[in-house]
Amino acid sequence: MIIVISAIALCVLLSGLATLRYYLSDKKSRAMTVKGLDALRQLLEIIKLIQQHRALHSGLLNGNQEFKQKIQLIEVDLSHRFIALEQFQATSNNPFQVGIKSLKARWQQTMSQHFSSAEESFRSHSSIISRALEGLLEIADKYNLTTNADPDVRELANQMVKTVPELTESLAQVRGLSIQVASRHEISADKKLQLMYTLTRIEDRLASLQQHFPASSLSQLKDFLHIIRNGAETSSLKEQDPDFLFKESTQVIDQLYDCILKGYKTISSKVSG
Repeated sequence: MIIVISAIALCVLLSGLATLRYYLSDKKSRAMTVKGLDALRQLLEIIKLIQQHRALHSGLLNGNQEFKQKIQLIEVDLSHRFIALEQFQATSNNPFQVGIKSLKARWQQTMSQHFSSAEESFRSHSSIISRALEGLLEIADKYNLTTNADPDVRELANQMVKTVPELTESLAQVRGLSIQVASRHEISADKKLQLMYTLTRIEDRLASLQQHFPASSLSQLKDFLHIIRNGAETSSLKEQDPDFLFKESTQVIDQLYDCILKGYKTISSKVSG
């Protein structure tokens, strides 16, 4: 009888320990995922600022000197944000392999480089942005966002670290190309082709993402796309004010970034709940 009671007690104890280990492991995993969202927010802000810098620098190289002060402010902001992300990685118990130092070095090289054309500057900025966008997915994988046990978290994470950021980059490319055209007061066949191709990609992607955007933001985005498409088709884009284009497009793009941050907040609530 004593042996039976002892065996039952041992089973209960082992079961309790297994449950405790699972609870502690699950708690640690949830905390790590929430921590990963902080890193994503920081890298996302760096991407957004480099995109803005790319557009303004294109305008500057085409003679738009009033963009110079805005560029300087962005460069100062980016310097601080790279330092903050480096510190995050240095103190993290689960450091990611994005290569922030390498990304920062490439950015510093771009700032110090003398570009012979706006197109060359555009390509250099785009290369850095492309690597940073890959970094979003790497961080999400590292911190169990895109591999989360909850299918809702996985799906939303994939949308907010890959699909929507890629959409913002397409819009940011349209901003940069439009400012080149307006600053130069000329729209070449090549620029027109680039714009039309990118606009079509945006419209195709937007069809499957509408549920993530408020109706007002979606309407403003579609209106902006219509203005750029019409301007490219009729060549009237070259007569637009570059500063107006920057402000209007940035307002639209910032709303998409707000959507991403809202998605991260939703993920945090689901994981912490």
